Amino acid sequence: MALTVFVQTTISGILLGLVYTAVGVGLSLTMGVLRIVNVSHSAFLIFAAFLTITLVNNWGLDPFLAGALIVPIFAVAGYLVGSTTIRRIAREPATTGLLALFGVMVFLESLAIVIWTTDTRSMATGYLDAALRGFGVSVPLTRLAGAAIAAVAVVALYLFLQRTMTGRSIRAMAQNRDAAALVGIRVDRLDALVFAIGTALAAVGGVALAIVFSLTPQMHVVWLAWAFLVVVVGGLGNVRNTAAAALLLGLVESFAGVLLPFHYTYILVYGLLAAALLFRSEGLFGSKARTI
Repeated sequence: MALTVFVQTTISGILLGLVYTAVGVGLSLTMGVLRIVNVSHSAFLIFAAFLTITLVNNWGLDPFLAGALIVPIFAVAGYLVGSTTIRRIAREPATTGLLALFGVMVFLESLAIVIWTTDTRSMATGYLDAALRGFGVSVPLTRLAGAAIAAVAVVALYLFLQRTMTGRSIRAMAQNRDAAALVGIRVDRLDALVFAIGTALAAVGGVALAIVFSLTPQMHVVWLAWAFLVVVVGGLGNVRNTAAAALLLGLVESFAGVLLPFHYTYILVYGLLAAALLFRSEGLFGSKARTI
């Protein structure tokens, strides 16, 4: 492999991995802290992506401004769902939460189809429809923008969890919910907050996807699979584990696309998933203790 091809493939893999980080980090948070399988994650993600496309294409907003408007709205929506649904099912069997969030997923998917139909849509990227070129390497600005959005969100989440009292309370609840409640942490209130943060992160992932890919409302199932892939390979550990897993997947997909025929790429990626499950049930980067 020529050096320029290697550098191009590596950069593409890193940028793609950062986008995958945005797709999966919110799911990792809700699963790691709330212990629920949030199947509605991808529906929030795709809904945010289509809202971004609409604001940019129809209203002429800048993609970054559109994202700045959408993420707080989804945080509020997530808090409402968390306070009305998640708090009530926190002590229920896992299947109860799964069914409740499956209902949310179906509702959002149906609403998206009613609003935007099943057509494939993409963002008119405008000034992002260019590339940085030098030394034989080309980096599309759309990939760079999506990766930058993801990186900012992940760093912000990491600092929030590590440096604030609320973040430390969330980490304590992830390790032992009952012990956290015994020392005075209001775990019922944190349930709604964690789901709100997870939903806001899904919106961030949606904005990144809208900039980089063409989408249909039904594609949320595909991105749910990729989000679960990131979570399983990384393990239900901290934010760094999720980012490391997403970057690994991005690099694997990028290099496989260069070295192997297209139909082998996903076989290799899902082989990585199988390896994570068979040899390290807590994930390739995970630990047996939950340390969000």
